Amino acid sequence: MARRRSLAVVAILAGLCAAANTGFAANNATNRPLGVSVPSDPVVLGPGRTSTIRIRVLNPGATSVTVRITGRHVDLGDNGAVMVGNGPDPLWGGRVQFPSRALTIPPQSYVNVDLTVHMPQKIDSDLYFVGFLVTPVVVPNGQVQVVNEIGSFFTIDVPGPRVRKLSAEIETERSVFAHITIPGLVIGSRAIGLLHVRNVGTAQVRFWGEIVSDATDQHRIDTSLIPRGHVRIFSVSAKPGWPIAFVKLTARVFYPGRTASSVLEIDLSKRVLVICPWVLLTVVILLIACLSS
Repeated sequence: MARRRSLAVVAILAGLCAAANTGFAANNATNRPLGVSVPSDPVVLGPGRTSTIRIRVLNPGATSVTVRITGRHVDLGDNGAVMVGNGPDPLWGGRVQFPSRALTIPPQSYVNVDLTVHMPQKIDSDLYFVGFLVTPVVVPNGQVQVVNEIGSFFTIDVPGPRVRKLSAEIETERSVFAHITIPGLVIGSRAIGLLHVRNVGTAQVRFWGEIVSDATDQHRIDTSLIPRGHVRIFSVSAKPGWPIAFVKLTARVFYPGRTASSVLEIDLSKRVLVICPWVLLTVVILLIACLSS
């Protein structure tokens, strides 16, 4: 089984179409930070097309760093998780021209790298992810040296209609106070829930939306991506204005339909009765007082 490496993606715009990453390579206890930036939006390429895509490798450190850039397979999981494999993606093997030589990046500087992509003659309309690995070149010196590689990817959008389909639900979390789960009832100071957005279609989906946690508080869901068969989870909460009151958790999710010009919407709401634990305690005290009198 191929060994996997973890990839930390700092920014995911339009469903993982942008990634800014920071890695560290240490040589003789001297840190060599690296950063990678890729196009913030998917690069539109049709079947059989060839295009050059520019990435940037940054060196904010105080010493020069020499690196190699090689293609890698990437797996996208739940909640934006990304795993980088040991070898190139079979789909893109030989179709992406990475630099054949090592690149030296001056201190507090960067290098732009142009990668030439040759699209297959036949490829379905969808989003595709081209992964790569930036590895510092270490010169043996007889001492222990630690090298942390940094991985990233850019996104290619093959235009055309596709089947996009999301499902969503709001799941109420168990009561913080009572540690119980009762649908529609929370014993605590606020209703807390989780918005689950799942990709149940046959294509990658970029979506956006909003979460309304009370009458005035709104939280935007930035454009994100859900790979096929995976899920994104967001927190949602609402605090009632009274010790006992109903609150409504509301979420709206938007994503393209069969074509990019159409937009589908999922509108969810859930009413929850919130009871402050002090109210229950007061009732119990009053009952005890009445029974004792």
